[in-house]
Amino acid sequence: MDAESLTPKLAVAYPAGTVLFREGDPGAEMFLIVAGTVRVTKRSASGERTLAVLGPGEFFGEMAILTGEARSATATVEEDARLVPIDAGMLEHLVARSPEISVRLLKRLAFRLKATNDLSAILLHRDARVRVVRGLALLVETQGEERGPDEVYVAVTPEDLGTQLGLAPEEVATVLARLERGGLVAPAGDGSGYLVRDLERLREFVDFLTDREASGELET
Repeated sequence: MDAESLTPKLAVAYPAGTVLFREGDPGAEMFLIVAGTVRVTKRSASGERTLAVLGPGEFFGEMAILTGEARSATATVEEDARLVPIDAGMLEHLVARSPEISVRLLKRLAFRLKATNDLSAILLHRDARVRVVRGLALLVETQGEERGPDEVYVAVTPEDLGTQLGLAPEEVATVLARLERGGLVAPAGDGSGYLVRDLERLREFVDFLTDREASGELET
């Protein structure tokens, strides 16, 4: 989106801590971030987990005004921010006049659709190890926060991952413990998620388990 052209008249200041909308609320507008950051969170069995921390140039909340459904997550201003609220009428006007906005919106929707399709494919695997490792790899791709060279933080607990993958938390914890022993992951100090410490090895382990399952070498 062309933030520069929207900023002068439409940007609104929001102090840190402002809750822009809550999960389950009706949605009448989306937001473009001009300055500051916004944290997007979602309720889960273990509490609230972070889906993303968004910065300048990014937008969020578009699904509610495109589908008319309730908000699927909560958005809170992390650092003092300047945002452009965009309702359905304004979005239609902007899309009609700006190919750049249309392309970025389509890319965002395509990315979400791909993530949904990838999760559906993961659920087809019968082996819990394959589900957990591939599910973790998908979260790294879609929600990971870089914390250092080849190290990514994922805000997810065994309960969260189990809910997403149709597994008991104990099954997920067992697989994560194995990955921890292998040096692939480590629990975050505050217990809010995991640090994936070797992305390349994790991807190789995904391929290894998938190949073994396909050949019938993994127990079902």
